[in-house]
Amino acid sequence: MKKLLPYLFAVIAGCLFGLFLFSNKDKSLLTFKESISVTGFQLGVFNSLDLAKEYSNKYPSSIIVIDEDVYRVYISILSLNDTIKRMEKYLNNHNIAFYKKDITISDKGLIKALNNYEKSMLEGNDNTFFSINKLIMESYGGEV
Repeated sequence: MKKLLPYLFAVIAGCLFGLFLFSNKDKSLLTFKESISVTGFQLGVFNSLDLAKEYSNKYPSSIIVIDEDVYRVYISILSLNDTIKRMEKYLNNHNIAFYKKDITISDKGLIKALNNYEKSMLEGNDNTFFSINKLIMESYGGEV
């Protein structure tokens, strides 16, 4: 009986833990859904996908994001203050009209790219900066 007691205790503890975990499953699923607040550099808003694609062709690193019934063209999406300031400076120096927009993203590829590459954007010249920005924007996996 003494040898059976630890196994019985382990089974009971496992059942209690499983019951607790699955009774709170809605709360735990929300924990795994990752989204972050970022600043998007919007170049334009269009009612037609064709017009948005035509405009985004002028800026190869831009992406089109569907927002309800409009198509928004973003040239950059960043989360760190230093890179946001540098992107503003870059766009102003190249006379590119933009609108800064606070957005929440949940695209896992874009979040991963921001976490991996955004800090290194500050280390190089403008060409390196924009090349890394292009790499980040290409990681967007959303629908267009």
